[in-house]
Amino acid sequence: MNNNTQSIARPLLFKEFPGLSGKINWLSLGLFPTPVQRMENMEKELNCDSLFIKRDDLSGDEYGGNKIRKLEFAVADAQAHGRDHIITMGALGSNHVLATTMACCSQSMSTTGIFVPQPVQEYLKTNILCNCMQGCDIRYVKSTPAALLKILSTYFGIWLKEGRRPYFLPPGGSNRPGILGYVEAALEIAMQVKNEELPEPEFIFVPVGSGGSLAGLVLGLRLAGLMSTAVGVRVFDKTTANEKVIAFLANRTLSYLKKRDPEIRVGRLAADEIYMIHDYFGKGYAHYTPEGIRAIEKAEELEGIILEGTYTGKAMAAFMDFMQMPARSGKTALFINTYNSRPLDHLLEQCPGPEVLPAEVKDYFQDQN
Repeated sequence: MNNNTQSIARPLLFKEFPGLSGKINWLSLGLFPTPVQRMENMEKELNCDSLFIKRDDLSGDEYGGNKIRKLEFAVADAQAHGRDHIITMGALGSNHVLATTMACCSQSMSTTGIFVPQPVQEYLKTNILCNCMQGCDIRYVKSTPAALLKILSTYFGIWLKEGRRPYFLPPGGSNRPGILGYVEAALEIAMQVKNEELPEPEFIFVPVGSGGSLAGLVLGLRLAGLMSTAVGVRVFDKTTANEKVIAFLANRTLSYLKKRDPEIRVGRLAADEIYMIHDYFGKGYAHYTPEGIRAIEKAEELEGIILEGTYTGKAMAAFMDFMQMPARSGKTALFINTYNSRPLDHLLEQCPGPEVLPAEVKDYFQDQN
């Protein structure tokens, strides 16, 4: 995840709201703006008029996806607080934990990942091995309540034993600085509309796990003055991925911005202003669905786009069904590909194999033996 001279020199957030400059921490980790592409073959397949994809899968030169935007603000916030170690958590195959580990490695920082179980998928094995190769301290527990206790014991263990306070980054990187990454994404879309790279979309689709991407997108669209509707496709349990939570996250982030720049005058969001689709979740988190698998196959066949079954496949299935409805005729829609499409083979080649992992994690590799 190297810095690149093609990246933007400073966030659009600071250009649009100069009062925030110097009051919010940021560092360049990615390649922005990410391109938008018209999906002409999918338009023909679905008999739709104006379908686009935003390639956030290309957001970094070593690792892409939606987490890079969040980490540009969250890692900088950790550094500004004098922290050189980040504790975060996720399911065992978490893209977020891997992105955080790689970002921290590029900044000479260390990480601890608290992991909870999930269904065995091939990307899980890749991600956990790459985490190990990048120096992540892997700690596995069997439930979310146990993870919360492990976070506390790990945090205070590092603080008391080593004399340094870690930085806790919530699942998905969805704290207030992290959510700014998708406020930035919305401002970037507005810039691309202004530059006539795409028409202003009526709908912008994003999967919803921790909720930070949708919360930032909704807030950012309001700050940008776009009339687009952000559509979140739920891929996590409804107890934490719902309209009230998204509104709460967006409003917390808005307060964070207003405290630093009182000239920001947009109003708070209500839960009934959040648009979410809940029908594509399936049996549970990381359980693939037939609809999602078909959408993955279509995206690759028609547009050469690589998706996966936990997040983007389910979101693409919803996107395709939604845009085929007669009421959407003639509408422009944008799908944000939040998945990493950068190959990780170079990291896997350096890994001796699952024998380097904690004993309880090795069980996930037994079907390979």
